[in-house]
Amino acid sequence: MKKTFTLISALFLAWTVTAQVAVTFQVDMSSYVSGGNTIDGSGIRFAGNFSARQATAGGTPMADWSPTVASSALTSIGNNIWQGVVTFPNNTIGQELNFIYVNGNFGMQEGTDPMSAIVANNCGEIATVLGTPLTVRSFIIPQTATTKRVCWDKCTYACNGSGAGVENQVISDLTVSPNPMSDVTVFSFNSNVDKVTVSILDLTGKVVANKEVAAQMENNIEIATGHLLAGAYIYQVNAEGNVVTGKLIKN
Repeated sequence: MKKTFTLISALFLAWTVTAQVAVTFQVDMSSYVSGGNTIDGSGIRFAGNFSARQATAGGTPMADWSPTVASSALTSIGNNIWQGVVTFPNNTIGQELNFIYVNGNFGMQEGTDPMSAIVANNCGEIATVLGTPLTVRSFIIPQTATTKRVCWDKCTYACNGSGAGVENQVISDLTVSPNPMSDVTVFSFNSNVDKVTVSILDLTGKVVANKEVAAQMENNIEIATGHLLAGAYIYQVNAEGNVVTGKLIKN
């Protein structure tokens, strides 16, 4: 009996250790650099509500809205692309993460450029952070390991002048209309993969509408949304593990 209890305890401990999901965040800085900007000596960094989502980077707990701490630093992987791997516990799956990429420290962050497309293209919003209104990205913590790729100040991984970005571009030119939603919501985008899943989730992370399709170069995917109640929702466009998220409203 004691041996059985010990085995069960060991299995439970192993489950609790592995009950987490890793997200690889990548940001392509090519357009930013080609526009005459320079990367700060401390590099590109995160700022977001990471601590509130119990996130860790390299085993170190992350802080909320603190780009200068060590766990907020990204690593250059070449071709003006910066990367950070963040681990979230499974009890945060389906929760919304708000974050932005920062060049060194606050004052040089996404959303300050008038050409920023984060809010206009529905992958972010304006939120009050530390008493200041900021443009922030919106990301739903997924159930499985995911790579989230974007260009600085854009919703998609498609930077001008970036050979690396073009080669790895999976979803581009995404538009979602109408927003607020009506009876049918159309997701239009370009893609270079074979299969795409479009999902709409409520704010608890429950999938309320879903469609998987064989993708084409140009896609117009219709999702029936007339049955949804009034309120806020999150959409996810998942192309072979590359996920674009944003917010939808139903009046």
